[in-house]
Amino acid sequence: MQLPVFLLILRLLFIVLLYLFLMQVVIAITRDLKKTTAAGDMPGGGRGNVLGHLVVVDSGPSTIVQPGTRFDLEPQTTIGRGPTNTIQISDGFISSEHSRLWFRNGVWYVQDAGSVNGTYVNNQPAREAIPARSGDIVRVGYIQFKLTQ
Repeated sequence: MQLPVFLLILRLLFIVLLYLFLMQVVIAITRDLKKTTAAGDMPGGGRGNVLGHLVVVDSGPSTIVQPGTRFDLEPQTTIGRGPTNTIQISDGFISSEHSRLWFRNGVWYVQDAGSVNGTYVNNQPAREAIPARSGDIVRVGYIQFKLTQ
């Protein structure tokens, strides 16, 4: 095989691979936009039923959230840095999916989602689901929240 023919084949292969990559990017963006649009179609701009709140009591070393900041809690709530979380906090001590909270039979349950810096309810590690009541302190990373109704 001659060099010019070989280079032509390499160029065509490169172009095909480039188009495949771009197609994957477009598919990923389209999928994310569909998720965002579906969430925005819910009443309240993507928010379901608000059953309680987390109020920042102590933000620790974080300057992202200030004490007094209030976050709505839905029946199934996730906290983390990632874009799919119900409560997004872009703090370096918060994992991409850090904690899960859910409301069942009149009781809130808190569980760590395998984070690095842990989730605590009243200074008790929440490796397994722990029931929490209004007034309890939930610590996610170094940020402390008070659970309110």
